[in-house]
Amino acid sequence: MAFWSMIMVNVHEGQAESSVQAFIRRRAIEEAAETIPGFQHGELLLSTNEPDLLCVLCSWENEAAYQQWLASPLRARQFPDLQEMITSDINPLMFLSKHTVSKSQPFST
Repeated sequence: MAFWSMIMVNVHEGQAESSVQAFIRRRAIEEAAETIPGFQHGELLLSTNEPDLLCVLCSWENEAAYQQWLASPLRARQFPDLQEMITSDINPLMFLSKHTVSKSQPFST
């Protein structure tokens, strides 16, 4: 059963695409994948109805893996590099996967 983290990020008006590119260049998700054994999947999403809203969505083996990432010194070094593009506080949301449907994998509950 996967554990998901979702971080909604408001960026400066009109700067969504440049913020996406800065985030990708910074390799924030890639560093989580390389550093934390319990990392499973990560995506950077750009809202289609809120033009200055990004979402960082990651799945983890369990909550302990996510907590390991939160405590990682590498993660602490990422924030200052990305802080300029963010316009508000970041409040991560956490979810426990309860039901998954995927064409590439059998159904699970």
